[in-house]
Amino acid sequence: MFIRALRYSSVAAFVFTALNYALYYWQGVPLITEIVAEWIMARTPNYYAVVLLDRLGDWAKPFAATAGLAATGFVLFLIWYAVLALLKQSRPAPPSPRRRELLARTVPFVMLAGTAGVAVESWARDRAYARKAVEPVPLWPFHHPEEREQFAPGLVRKAVTSVDQFYGMSKNTVDPVLDPTAWRLKVTLDGRPWKEYSYPQLLALRRIQRYTTMRCVSNTLTSNLMGTAEWSGIFLRQLVDPAEVPSHIVEVAFIGVDGHDDSLPAMYAFSEDLLLALGMNGETLNRVHGFPFRLIAPKYYGFKSVKWMGEIRLCSQPYFGTWPKMGYTKEPVVHTMSYIDRVRRNEGGALAGGVAFAGMRGVQRVEVRAGSAAWTEAQLEAPLSPYTWTRWKANLVVPEGARVIEARAMDGTGAWQATAESPLFPDGVKGPTIKRLT
Repeated sequence: MFIRALRYSSVAAFVFTALNYALYYWQGVPLITEIVAEWIMARTPNYYAVVLLDRLGDWAKPFAATAGLAATGFVLFLIWYAVLALLKQSRPAPPSPRRRELLARTVPFVMLAGTAGVAVESWARDRAYARKAVEPVPLWPFHHPEEREQFAPGLVRKAVTSVDQFYGMSKNTVDPVLDPTAWRLKVTLDGRPWKEYSYPQLLALRRIQRYTTMRCVSNTLTSNLMGTAEWSGIFLRQLVDPAEVPSHIVEVAFIGVDGHDDSLPAMYAFSEDLLLALGMNGETLNRVHGFPFRLIAPKYYGFKSVKWMGEIRLCSQPYFGTWPKMGYTKEPVVHTMSYIDRVRRNEGGALAGGVAFAGMRGVQRVEVRAGSAAWTEAQLEAPLSPYTWTRWKANLVVPEGARVIEARAMDGTGAWQATAESPLFPDGVKGPTIKRLT
Protein backbone atom coordinates (compact mmCIF):
# COMPACT_ATOMS: atom_id res chain seq x y z
CA MET A 1 0.00 0.00 0.00
CA PHE A 2 2.88 2.36 0.78
CA ILE A 3 4.40 1.86 -2.68
CA ARG A 4 1.04 2.31 -4.39
CA ALA A 5 0.39 5.55 -2.47
CA LEU A 6 3.86 6.79 -3.42
CA ARG A 7 3.29 6.03 -7.09
CA TYR A 8 -0.16 7.60 -7.26
CA SER A 9 0.86 10.70 -5.30
CA SER A 10 3.93 11.24 -7.51
CA VAL A 11 1.81 11.24 -10.64
CA ALA A 12 -0.81 13.44 -8.95
CA ALA A 13 1.86 15.93 -7.81
CA PHE A 14 3.25 16.10 -11.35
CA VAL A 15 -0.19 16.72 -12.88
CA PHE A 16 -1.17 19.24 -10.18
CA THR A 17 2.10 21.17 -10.53
CA ALA A 18 1.91 21.21 -14.33
CA LEU A 19 -1.63 22.59 -14.13
CA ASN A 20 -0.55 25.17 -11.54
CA TYR A 21 2.29 26.41 -13.78
CA ALA A 22 -0.05 26.58 -16.77
CA LEU A 23 -2.48 28.75 -14.78
CA TYR A 24 0.41 30.88 -13.52
CA TYR A 25 1.56 31.75 -17.02
CA TRP A 26 -2.01 32.14 -18.29
CA GLN A 27 -3.76 33.95 -15.44
CA GLY A 28 -1.03 34.76 -12.91
CA VAL A 29 -2.29 32.22 -10.36
CA PRO A 30 0.29 31.94 -7.51
CA LEU A 31 2.62 28.96 -7.67
CA ILE A 32 2.15 26.53 -4.81
CA THR A 33 5.78 25.40 -5.14
CA GLU A 34 6.98 28.98 -4.58
CA ILE A 35 4.66 29.59 -1.64
CA VAL A 36 5.89 26.42 0.06
CA ALA A 37 9.53 27.08 -0.91
CA GLU A 38 9.44 30.58 0.58
CA TRP A 39 7.89 29.17 3.75
CA ILE A 40 10.71 26.61 3.95
CA MET A 41 13.45 29.18 3.23
CA ALA A 42 12.15 31.50 5.94
CA ARG A 43 12.38 28.71 8.50
CA THR A 44 15.62 27.01 7.43
CA PRO A 45 18.26 27.35 10.19
CA ASN A 46 20.61 30.14 9.19
CA TYR A 47 23.73 27.95 9.26
CA TYR A 48 22.33 25.60 6.62
CA ALA A 49 20.80 28.44 4.60
CA VAL A 50 24.12 30.26 4.34
CA VAL A 51 25.96 27.06 3.41
CA LEU A 52 23.44 26.29 0.65
CA LEU A 53 23.71 29.82 -0.73
CA ASP A 54 27.50 29.59 -0.72
CA ARG A 55 27.61 26.15 -2.33
CA LEU A 56 24.75 26.37 -4.84
CA GLY A 57 24.94 30.04 -5.86
CA ASP A 58 22.29 30.85 -8.49
CA TRP A 59 20.83 27.36 -8.10
CA ALA A 60 20.11 27.70 -4.36
CA LYS A 61 16.63 29.15 -4.80
CA PRO A 62 15.64 26.82 -7.66
CA PHE A 63 16.69 24.03 -5.32
CA ALA A 64 14.28 25.49 -2.72
CA ALA A 65 11.51 25.39 -5.35
CA THR A 66 12.04 21.63 -5.71
CA ALA A 67 11.59 21.36 -1.95
CA GLY A 68 8.22 23.02 -2.49
CA LEU A 69 7.38 20.31 -5.02
CA ALA A 70 8.49 17.62 -2.58
CA ALA A 71 6.26 19.08 0.14
CA THR A 72 3.31 19.11 -2.28
CA GLY A 73 4.01 15.49 -3.15
CA PHE A 74 4.18 14.55 0.53
CA VAL A 75 0.76 16.07 1.23
CA LEU A 76 -0.71 14.21 -1.73
CA PHE A 77 0.99 11.02 -0.55
CA LEU A 78 -0.75 11.29 2.82
CA ILE A 79 -4.08 11.80 1.06
CA TRP A 80 -3.55 8.82 -1.24
CA TYR A 81 -2.39 6.63 1.63
CA ALA A 82 -5.52 7.47 3.61
CA VAL A 83 -7.73 6.77 0.57
CA LEU A 84 -6.04 3.43 -0.11
CA ALA A 85 -6.36 2.46 3.53
CA LEU A 86 -10.09 3.06 3.33
CA LEU A 87 -10.39 1.18 0.04
CA LYS A 88 -8.46 -1.73 1.48
CA GLN A 89 -11.14 -2.17 4.10
CA SER A 90 -13.70 -2.62 1.30
CA ARG A 91 -11.33 -5.04 -0.45
CA PRO A 92 -11.15 -3.61 -3.98
CA ALA A 93 -9.85 -5.69 -6.86
CA PRO A 94 -6.03 -5.61 -7.00
CA PRO A 95 -4.48 -3.78 -9.97
CA SER A 96 -3.39 -5.90 -12.90
CA PRO A 97 0.28 -6.93 -13.19
CA ARG A 98 0.55 -4.89 -16.40
CA ARG A 99 -0.70 -1.77 -14.68
CA ARG A 100 1.72 -2.26 -11.79
CA GLU A 101 4.59 -2.66 -14.24
CA LEU A 102 3.59 0.50 -16.11
CA LEU A 103 3.45 2.51 -12.90
CA ALA A 104 6.79 1.11 -11.76
CA ARG A 105 8.43 2.28 -14.98
CA THR A 106 6.65 5.63 -15.20
CA VAL A 107 6.82 6.99 -11.66
CA PRO A 108 10.64 7.44 -11.39
CA PHE A 109 10.62 9.30 -14.71
CA VAL A 110 7.71 11.48 -13.57
CA MET A 111 9.46 12.33 -10.29
CA LEU A 112 12.73 13.16 -12.02
CA ALA A 113 11.05 15.18 -14.77
CA GLY A 114 8.94 17.12 -12.26
CA THR A 115 11.88 17.95 -10.02
CA ALA A 116 14.13 19.00 -12.91
CA GLY A 117 11.30 20.95 -14.53
CA VAL A 118 10.55 23.01 -11.39
CA ALA A 119 14.24 23.82 -10.82
CA VAL A 120 14.96 24.72 -14.44
CA GLU A 121 11.79 26.82 -14.74
CA SER A 122 12.67 28.80 -11.62
CA TRP A 123 16.25 29.35 -12.81
CA ALA A 124 15.17 30.25 -16.36
CA ARG A 125 12.49 32.68 -15.16
CA ASP A 126 15.01 34.41 -12.93
CA ARG A 127 17.43 34.73 -15.89
CA ALA A 128 14.63 36.06 -18.09
CA TYR A 129 13.70 38.65 -15.46
CA ALA A 130 17.36 39.63 -15.16
CA ARG A 131 17.50 40.31 -18.91
CA LYS A 132 14.36 42.45 -18.68
CA ALA A 133 15.64 44.47 -15.72
CA VAL A 134 16.58 48.11 -16.27
CA GLU A 135 20.35 48.56 -16.29
CA PRO A 136 21.71 51.02 -13.70
CA VAL A 137 22.68 54.47 -14.99
CA PRO A 138 24.93 57.13 -13.41
CA LEU A 139 23.14 59.16 -10.75
CA TRP A 140 25.92 61.13 -9.00
CA PRO A 141 29.73 61.30 -9.14
CA PHE A 142 31.04 58.43 -7.05
CA HIS A 143 34.71 57.86 -6.32
CA HIS A 144 35.91 54.89 -4.34
CA PRO A 145 37.94 56.28 -1.39
CA GLU A 146 41.27 54.96 -2.63
CA GLU A 147 43.16 56.72 0.16
CA ARG A 148 41.52 54.28 2.55
CA GLU A 149 43.31 51.34 0.93
CA GLN A 150 46.55 52.36 2.63
CA PHE A 151 45.11 51.00 5.87
CA ALA A 152 46.27 47.40 6.33
CA PRO A 153 46.49 46.45 2.63
CA GLY A 154 46.02 42.74 2.11
CA LEU A 155 44.65 42.27 5.63
CA VAL A 156 41.32 44.08 5.55
CA ARG A 157 38.50 44.20 3.00
CA LYS A 158 37.92 47.41 1.06
CA ALA A 159 36.25 50.27 2.91
CA VAL A 160 33.41 50.33 0.36
CA THR A 161 31.90 47.16 -1.10
CA SER A 162 31.39 47.03 -4.86
CA VAL A 163 27.81 46.53 -6.02
CA ASP A 164 28.51 43.07 -7.45
CA GLN A 165 30.16 41.96 -4.17
CA PHE A 166 27.47 43.41 -1.91
CA TYR A 167 25.33 40.61 -0.48
CA GLY A 168 21.80 40.25 -1.83
CA MET A 169 19.12 38.37 0.12
CA SER A 170 15.36 38.06 -0.26
CA LYS A 171 12.51 35.77 0.70
CA ASN A 172 11.70 35.04 -2.96
CA THR A 173 12.53 32.10 -5.18
CA VAL A 174 12.45 34.59 -8.07
CA ASP A 175 12.88 38.31 -7.39
CA PRO A 176 10.59 40.82 -9.13
CA VAL A 177 11.52 43.06 -12.03
CA LEU A 178 9.77 46.44 -12.26
CA ASP A 179 9.09 48.79 -15.15
CA PRO A 180 9.91 52.31 -13.87
CA THR A 181 7.52 53.90 -16.36
CA ALA A 182 4.56 51.99 -14.89
CA TRP A 183 5.69 51.72 -11.27
CA ARG A 184 4.20 54.07 -8.68
CA LEU A 185 4.99 54.57 -5.02
CA LYS A 186 1.77 54.80 -3.03
CA VAL A 187 1.54 56.53 0.35
CA THR A 188 -1.51 55.46 2.30
CA LEU A 189 -3.23 56.05 5.64
CA ASP A 190 -4.03 52.62 7.06
CA GLY A 191 -4.17 51.37 3.48
CA ARG A 192 -6.38 54.22 2.18
CA PRO A 193 -4.84 56.09 -0.78
CA TRP A 194 -3.32 59.45 0.12
CA LYS A 195 -0.37 60.34 -2.12
CA GLU A 196 1.35 58.82 -5.15
CA TYR A 197 4.74 59.37 -6.76
CA SER A 198 6.27 58.31 -10.06
CA TYR A 199 9.91 57.35 -10.48
CA PRO A 200 10.83 60.63 -12.27
CA GLN A 201 9.21 62.60 -9.45
CA LEU A 202 11.36 60.84 -6.86
CA LEU A 203 14.52 61.35 -8.91
CA ALA A 204 13.75 65.06 -9.12
CA LEU A 205 13.81 65.50 -5.33
CA ARG A 206 16.91 66.75 -3.55
CA ARG A 207 19.01 63.73 -2.53
CA ILE A 208 21.79 63.16 -0.05
CA GLN A 209 24.65 60.67 -0.28
CA ARG A 210 25.57 58.62 2.76
CA TYR A 211 27.87 55.69 3.51
CA THR A 212 25.99 52.96 5.37
CA THR A 213 26.78 49.38 6.36
CA MET A 214 24.12 46.70 6.15
CA ARG A 215 24.28 43.34 7.90
CA CYS A 216 21.94 40.41 7.25
CA VAL A 217 20.14 38.79 10.18
CA SER A 218 20.86 35.38 8.59
CA ASN A 219 24.55 35.63 9.50
CA THR A 220 26.14 32.96 11.63
CA LEU A 221 29.13 33.81 13.82
CA THR A 222 31.43 32.91 10.92
CA SER A 223 29.51 34.06 7.82
CA ASN A 224 29.98 37.41 6.14
CA LEU A 225 26.68 38.70 4.72
CA MET A 226 27.56 42.35 5.20
CA GLY A 227 28.60 45.29 3.06
CA THR A 228 29.14 49.04 2.98
CA ALA A 229 28.02 51.27 0.12
CA GLU A 230 27.41 54.93 -0.59
CA TRP A 231 23.66 55.27 -0.94
CA SER A 232 21.80 58.18 -2.47
CA GLY A 233 18.27 58.94 -1.40
CA ILE A 234 15.67 61.09 0.26
CA PHE A 235 13.99 61.44 3.64
CA LEU A 236 10.41 60.40 4.35
CA ARG A 237 9.48 63.98 5.24
CA GLN A 238 10.15 64.94 1.62
CA LEU A 239 7.22 62.74 0.65
CA VAL A 240 5.02 63.31 3.69
CA ASP A 241 4.98 66.55 5.68
CA PRO A 242 5.12 65.46 9.34
CA ALA A 243 2.72 68.30 10.15
CA GLU A 244 0.09 66.57 7.98
CA VAL A 245 0.41 63.22 9.73
CA PRO A 246 -2.58 62.44 11.99
CA SER A 247 -1.66 62.31 15.67
CA HIS A 248 -2.87 58.72 16.04
CA ILE A 249 -0.22 57.31 13.64
CA VAL A 250 2.16 55.08 15.62
CA GLU A 251 4.12 53.20 12.96
CA VAL A 252 5.11 53.45 9.32
CA ALA A 253 5.05 50.26 7.26
CA PHE A 254 7.17 49.79 4.15
CA ILE A 255 5.70 47.25 1.74
CA GLY A 256 7.56 45.67 -1.19
CA VAL A 257 5.85 44.53 -4.36
CA ASP A 258 7.20 41.03 -3.64
CA GLY A 259 5.09 40.84 -0.48
CA HIS A 260 7.95 41.41 1.97
CA ASP A 261 7.12 44.16 4.43
CA ASP A 262 8.11 45.61 7.77
CA SER A 263 7.44 48.60 9.96
CA LEU A 264 9.24 51.19 12.05
CA PRO A 265 8.19 53.53 14.86
CA ALA A 266 6.89 56.76 13.33
CA MET A 267 9.48 58.90 15.12
CA TYR A 268 12.36 56.86 13.69
CA ALA A 269 10.78 56.66 10.24
CA PHE A 270 10.65 60.45 10.00
CA SER A 271 14.18 60.92 11.38
CA GLU A 272 17.23 61.69 9.28
CA ASP A 273 18.72 58.32 10.22
CA LEU A 274 16.35 56.64 7.78
CA LEU A 275 17.09 56.89 4.07
CA LEU A 276 14.80 56.03 1.16
CA ALA A 277 17.36 55.03 -1.44
CA LEU A 278 17.35 55.51 -5.20
CA GLY A 279 21.01 54.79 -5.87
CA MET A 280 24.06 52.85 -4.79
CA ASN A 281 27.76 53.62 -5.43
CA GLY A 282 27.08 56.31 -8.02
CA GLU A 283 24.32 54.58 -10.01
CA THR A 284 20.64 53.86 -9.80
CA LEU A 285 19.78 50.66 -7.97
CA ASN A 286 19.92 47.35 -9.78
CA ARG A 287 17.34 44.59 -9.53
CA VAL A 288 19.17 42.61 -6.85
CA HIS A 289 19.34 45.62 -4.55
CA GLY A 290 15.75 46.75 -4.90
CA PHE A 291 15.25 48.85 -8.05
CA PRO A 292 13.66 51.30 -8.27
CA PHE A 293 13.26 52.28 -4.60
CA ARG A 294 14.25 50.76 -1.27
CA LEU A 295 14.68 51.47 2.41
CA ILE A 296 17.97 51.81 4.30
CA ALA A 297 17.47 51.48 8.07
CA PRO A 298 20.99 51.51 9.61
CA LYS A 299 19.84 50.85 13.18
CA TYR A 300 18.54 47.41 12.27
CA TYR A 301 19.41 44.17 10.52
CA GLY A 302 18.87 44.08 6.78
CA PHE A 303 15.37 42.57 6.73
CA LYS A 304 14.02 45.94 7.90
CA SER A 305 15.44 47.58 4.77
CA VAL A 306 12.59 46.63 2.43
CA LYS A 307 13.42 46.39 -1.29
CA TRP A 308 11.26 46.92 -4.40
CA MET A 309 9.09 49.26 -2.37
CA GLY A 310 5.55 49.82 -3.61
CA GLU A 311 3.76 51.32 -0.64
CA ILE A 312 4.50 53.40 2.44
CA ARG A 313 1.63 52.93 4.89
CA LEU A 314 1.08 55.18 7.89
CA CYS A 315 -0.50 52.95 10.54
CA SER A 316 -2.68 53.79 13.52
CA GLN A 317 -2.06 50.30 14.97
CA PRO A 318 1.12 48.22 15.39
CA TYR A 319 2.04 46.58 12.09
CA PHE A 320 3.61 43.13 11.89
CA GLY A 321 5.68 42.46 8.78
CA THR A 322 7.09 39.29 7.25
CA TRP A 323 9.53 38.34 10.02
CA PRO A 324 7.64 39.65 13.08
CA LYS A 325 4.66 37.54 11.96
CA MET A 326 6.91 34.50 12.50
CA GLY A 327 7.78 35.62 16.02
CA TYR A 328 10.94 37.63 15.36
CA THR A 329 11.37 40.86 17.27
CA LYS A 330 9.98 44.09 15.86
CA GLU A 331 13.19 45.79 17.04
CA PRO A 332 16.05 43.78 15.46
CA VAL A 333 18.81 46.17 16.52
CA VAL A 334 22.22 45.11 15.16
CA HIS A 335 24.30 43.30 17.78
CA THR A 336 27.88 44.40 18.33
CA MET A 337 30.13 42.17 16.25
CA SER A 338 33.64 41.80 14.90
CA TYR A 339 35.02 39.82 12.00
CA ILE A 340 38.57 38.67 11.26
CA ASP A 341 39.21 39.11 7.54
CA ARG A 342 42.76 37.78 7.32
CA VAL A 343 45.68 36.64 9.45
CA ARG A 344 49.22 36.77 8.17
CA ARG A 345 52.05 35.09 10.06
CA ASN A 346 55.32 36.91 10.66
CA GLU A 347 58.39 36.06 12.68
CA GLY A 348 57.25 35.40 16.23
CA GLY A 349 53.70 36.60 15.71
CA ALA A 350 50.99 37.52 13.26
CA LEU A 351 49.24 40.46 11.67
CA ALA A 352 45.45 40.41 11.73
CA GLY A 353 42.81 42.67 10.27
CA GLY A 354 39.07 42.89 10.00
CA VAL A 355 35.96 44.94 10.67
CA ALA A 356 33.70 45.64 13.63
CA PHE A 357 30.15 46.93 13.55
CA ALA A 358 27.54 47.96 16.09
CA GLY A 359 24.95 49.70 13.96
CA MET A 360 24.32 53.30 14.97
CA ARG A 361 26.09 52.84 18.33
CA GLY A 362 29.49 52.89 16.63
CA VAL A 363 32.66 51.06 17.71
CA GLN A 364 35.14 52.60 20.13
CA ARG A 365 37.53 49.71 20.76
CA VAL A 366 38.60 46.35 19.31
CA GLU A 367 40.86 43.84 21.06
CA VAL A 368 42.50 40.75 19.57
CA ARG A 369 44.48 37.84 20.95
CA ALA A 370 46.07 34.58 19.83
CA GLY A 371 45.47 31.53 21.97
CA SER A 372 45.79 32.32 25.68
CA ALA A 373 47.86 35.48 25.18
CA ALA A 374 46.76 38.78 26.66
CA TRP A 375 44.31 40.90 24.69
CA THR A 376 45.98 43.39 22.35
CA GLU A 377 44.24 46.64 21.47
CA ALA A 378 43.78 46.96 17.71
CA GLN A 379 44.37 50.11 15.72
CA LEU A 380 41.09 51.50 14.40
CA GLU A 381 40.46 53.41 11.19
CA ALA A 382 37.99 56.26 11.46
CA PRO A 383 34.67 55.07 9.98
CA LEU A 384 33.39 56.62 6.77
CA SER A 385 30.25 57.76 8.59
CA PRO A 386 28.38 57.14 11.85
CA TYR A 387 26.50 54.41 9.99
CA THR A 388 29.40 52.23 8.81
CA TRP A 389 31.67 49.50 10.04
CA THR A 390 35.08 50.28 11.56
CA ARG A 391 38.12 48.60 10.06
CA TRP A 392 40.89 47.46 12.40
CA LYS A 393 44.37 45.91 12.35
CA ALA A 394 46.58 44.41 15.04
CA ASN A 395 50.10 43.04 15.51
CA LEU A 396 49.91 39.94 17.71
CA VAL A 397 52.23 37.81 19.76
CA VAL A 398 51.39 34.17 19.04
CA PRO A 399 52.24 31.79 21.89
CA GLU A 400 53.56 28.39 20.93
CA GLY A 401 50.69 25.99 20.40
CA ALA A 402 48.09 28.72 19.81
CA ARG A 403 45.40 27.44 17.47
CA VAL A 404 42.89 30.28 17.25
CA ILE A 405 42.67 34.04 17.11
CA GLU A 406 39.87 35.86 18.88
CA ALA A 407 38.53 39.37 18.43
CA ARG A 408 36.03 41.42 20.41
CA ALA A 409 34.52 44.86 19.88
CA MET A 410 33.21 47.47 22.27
CA ASP A 411 30.35 49.63 21.05
CA GLY A 412 29.90 53.35 21.59
CA THR A 413 28.02 52.79 24.85
CA GLY A 414 30.93 50.88 26.38
CA ALA A 415 29.37 47.42 26.05
CA TRP A 416 31.47 44.53 24.72
CA GLN A 417 30.19 42.07 22.16
CA ALA A 418 28.63 38.95 23.62
CA THR A 419 30.90 36.15 24.81
CA ALA A 420 28.27 33.40 24.58
CA GLU A 421 26.53 32.44 21.35
CA SER A 422 22.80 33.02 21.03
CA PRO A 423 20.53 31.58 18.30
CA LEU A 424 19.19 33.51 15.33
CA PHE A 425 15.64 33.51 16.69
CA PRO A 426 14.25 35.95 17.67
CA ASP A 427 16.70 38.85 17.25
CA GLY A 428 19.81 37.65 15.41
CA VAL A 429 22.95 35.73 16.34
CA LYS A 430 25.43 37.19 18.77
CA GLY A 431 28.55 35.74 20.32
CA PRO A 432 32.36 35.57 20.19
CA THR A 433 34.59 35.96 17.14
CA ILE A 434 37.02 33.06 16.68
CA LYS A 435 39.16 32.17 13.66
CA ARG A 436 41.38 29.12 13.32
CA LEU A 437 45.06 29.99 13.08
CA THR A 438 46.88 28.25 10.23
